[in-house]
Amino acid sequence: MDDIVERKYARLKHQLNNLFSKHHINVALSLEIQQKISDQFADSFSVPIPSNLHQRALYEDRLILSIRYYLKKNNLILRRTADNMNTFYLGNRQEFETKAYDYVSKSYAYKVLLKKDKGNGDQKRQTELNQMVESISLLLESLKNHESLNVDLYNGLLVDASKVELPLPYIISQHSATWRIGKYLNELLRPFVDKILSTTTTFRGEPDFMYQLYDHIFTKHELQSTTLFYAIKITNYYTLNTHKNMIDIVGYFLEDNLVPNKLEQVTIQNIKNLLHIFLYNNVFYYKDQIYTLTKGSPNTMPLSDTLSNIYVFVWQKQILKQL
Repeated sequence: MDDIVERKYARLKHQLNNLFSKHHINVALSLEIQQKISDQFADSFSVPIPSNLHQRALYEDRLILSIRYYLKKNNLILRRTADNMNTFYLGNRQEFETKAYDYVSKSYAYKVLLKKDKGNGDQKRQTELNQMVESISLLLESLKNHESLNVDLYNGLLVDASKVELPLPYIISQHSATWRIGKYLNELLRPFVDKILSTTTTFRGEPDFMYQLYDHIFTKHELQSTTLFYAIKITNYYTLNTHKNMIDIVGYFLEDNLVPNKLEQVTIQNIKNLLHIFLYNNVFYYKDQIYTLTKGSPNTMPLSDTLSNIYVFVWQKQILKQL
């Protein structure tokens, strides 16, 4: 039980350390707070589970087992779609595999980085992954040596090759080689981007759309009986642009909207450098082959939404100039 509690507490402990560092809490106080939270966290595991919750857990366990049995028996596949919309795909496994392979092999957004090798495929995959992580580390070290990154940020962006996993055709955080850089860039850019976009017709998700729609109807009274609504879905939205264009567009956006040449003490050039590392090192594993993205950004990472919002903003601005 102690090992389980320790593993569960590790993530909370990491978040607490970040908060203490961010708000400059002294060591003695931070240790006291940590100890109290740790004790309460451990105590919560010793509280007996209510009988109704215990029965529910048993029921759900049996339900999951029955679903797995049914899927296996009927050769079906159940997968969550990689669009952050909490939707699922259910269909014939063979049909799914055929469509997936056809899409990946024919798409211009991906290319094979390492092909299947029956002899020592696992060793080659690990070697390729280690080389990529080492390349990222060398680029970060170069930025640090040129005083573009401070030591704390440099250490925070470094990736441990032993903890990196090759994901399936969706790139998830905490397992990919680029997740630390992507997380940092998104936390840096997102508040600034949202502030700039708040005065435009670009919507930042469904809640923002509903708010803007309410404002147009009941505050500005701009909705007419003849108003038409169009919904356009671009299936390759996140892979429309080349990496170079994405980096350049982010640079133009920041130059146009930043008064100094820095965003929270980070220069525009350094942001572009980190973005370059992020975009050019996203890989995934499928059908015994390693693929890399040649265009765009993984739609499962929050940074991709931020980059897309910047692209739409710049694109919209260019259109308005032509009107």
